[in-house]
Amino acid sequence: MGVGPVTVLVFSFILTVHGEAEARASRAGEAGTGGEGRVSRDNTKAINQSHTGLDSLAPSLLYRWAIKGSEGQYKGPGGGEGDRLGTLLDSLVATSGGTQVVLLYDLSLPDVVAAVGSWYRRWVAVSVFHFSTSLEWVAEAVILHGRVMEVVVVCTTSHTLHILSQVVAGSLESPWLRWLVVLQNDTAARVVQVVREGTQMAVAVRQDDGGYLLHSSYVAQDNAMTLRKAGHWTWDAREGARTNLVSPLHLPLPTLYSDFGGRRLRAAVVNNWPFFGVTTEGGDGSPRQDAGIDVSLLNTLGQFLNFTYEVVVAGDGQWGAILPNGTVTGMMGLVSRHQAHLAVNEITITATRETVVDFTRPYFMEPTVLVSKAPAERNRAFAVLSPFTLPLWLLVVAATALMGPVFAGVSWGHARLRGVERRCSLLNFSFNVYRALLNQGIRGVPHDWPLRIVIFSWFFFCFTVYAMYAGTLTAVLARPAYEPPINSLSDLLDAAHSRGFHPVVVLGTSNEYVLREATSGIYRSIWEMFDPSFGYVDSFREGTEKVLAGRYVFLNARLGSEIQAAAKGMHKFHFGRETFYPQGYGIACTSGSPFRMVFEKMLGRIAAAGLVQKWAKDEKAKVTSSQGEEGRRSVAITLSHLQAAFFFLLLGYLLGGLALLLERLRHARLLHGASVPLKRDTTACRRRGCIKKKSSQ
Repeated sequence: MGVGPVTVLVFSFILTVHGEAEARASRAGEAGTGGEGRVSRDNTKAINQSHTGLDSLAPSLLYRWAIKGSEGQYKGPGGGEGDRLGTLLDSLVATSGGTQVVLLYDLSLPDVVAAVGSWYRRWVAVSVFHFSTSLEWVAEAVILHGRVMEVVVVCTTSHTLHILSQVVAGSLESPWLRWLVVLQNDTAARVVQVVREGTQMAVAVRQDDGGYLLHSSYVAQDNAMTLRKAGHWTWDAREGARTNLVSPLHLPLPTLYSDFGGRRLRAAVVNNWPFFGVTTEGGDGSPRQDAGIDVSLLNTLGQFLNFTYEVVVAGDGQWGAILPNGTVTGMMGLVSRHQAHLAVNEITITATRETVVDFTRPYFMEPTVLVSKAPAERNRAFAVLSPFTLPLWLLVVAATALMGPVFAGVSWGHARLRGVERRCSLLNFSFNVYRALLNQGIRGVPHDWPLRIVIFSWFFFCFTVYAMYAGTLTAVLARPAYEPPINSLSDLLDAAHSRGFHPVVVLGTSNEYVLREATSGIYRSIWEMFDPSFGYVDSFREGTEKVLAGRYVFLNARLGSEIQAAAKGMHKFHFGRETFYPQGYGIACTSGSPFRMVFEKMLGRIAAAGLVQKWAKDEKAKVTSSQGEEGRRSVAITLSHLQAAFFFLLLGYLLGGLALLLERLRHARLLHGASVPLKRDTTACRRRGCIKKKSSQ
């Protein structure tokens, strides 16, 4: 039975003299006439029709509130049911030590005045709520972290079950929220079956003698919520109330979870070595942890906190994202639906994920890098021409072609001045010029000083050109040129537009999120050219394999990428020099997880001891040690280095053959068109010895 919207009453009573107390009570009633977060007159009146009205609180009743010792319990002379219940509530709150108190009640509450008055005398902020099917006020209260809030529920069993089921449905568990449930019937077993871990609850069950049996909730070794006896509360009309506790109603969470008592937790993971490898080998074929950084981390936590764990593999293989329809995928979905106690597997802490799970502080930080295929060598077909630029080659060719006529002109001019016959043809001069260029020297020694001076200058030119060419060619062949590497996001954009490269990310990771949610800048530019049809992969291994398969650039965290690349051969990959988007990894716990702070404390110790870095080096050593000498590049000269030389040799053969063919065609044409037989060149034949001189008779 719900009563309209949630009604909030904030009581402010100061126990002083009679007149001052009456005046302050009057001002408190005036303050409830309006304003956000205050109580209207109509709502207050509706409550007063069912219960003792607070506006009608008489000063004489105020004087009935007395402090018993330092506990501030109420001792009423009448011993009525309302006095008894009020004293019980005061005892429960005093025992638990909350700084804020919320009372949630329905029509089964006989009297609320005594409890509220006693709570206020302890300077506790008290808010009273009439039962409603909505628990929006709880959601708002949970946001106020850092201050323990006690929620006292005094309702029928059906209403109590409804309230606690709404807490579960709305994931309203919180380390700062404690529940004190008062039951008039022994239905505690039904109540504890509704809640789940994270709900800190104490239950008071009424006994036949008017006292209450006190229980506190805890998680058993089989992960089931259960109750254990914490003590009992007795009431005597003359002596007042007595609380006998054998254990605290609410143990401090660091104390409660310093020892999990051998519990077996469920850890959501995906197969993602080197962080968390999963195997199905051996046993019954069910998935279990294999090796990895986070495997070592979780094993260490379990060793110190006394728990074991079983792995729950996310069916979609994703880290987790919140879809537009509100569905949470991947490991985050398993944790948010309480199908797993935690998730650990290189999980980046993001603001979006923190809306559905609670993260520990980061235990490992690393940047994001660009992984691309090692830049390919540029075409070596004309490597022998690479030492010089095209303009320089043109100048060398022009100088070589010009020096033959220069030599001939100088020689012929000098011979004409001296009146002697010229001794060498233009063809011979040009051939000697070519020989000198190739450092082969020249045939014969010129006797003319003008020609000697010109030849000396040409020799010096050839020596310089030859030395520069030989040295540069050696350097080029030893350190070949490569395609431009992709070292930054700007390089990725340029490579995508000019060379057809495509970015690749793991589906459901923070790298995808930061690109997809960007509204401007370079992240947005990269996302606009992202093609989902082939830009998504499911794991590190698939991402690195795709890089080797084509023109793809893998955007991923450094450590996992380096280890996967080392397993395939580090020389096959190129890692961009510039990094971006630093990522912090944490353990994802259920919303309101009671052991998150205990995990944080242990993770701080593990990180401070340098264990995470050690585990990372150990995983990397597994692949780097097996590489050995693999990946070293050969520096021996191969055919690809000298293919241009063979190309020019083949070109010379073709041109020589073509010249021979043209000469034969020309010779045949002359024979066909001549009217007289062609005479043999007997002089040349005699020189070659093919014709003997006639002997004298």
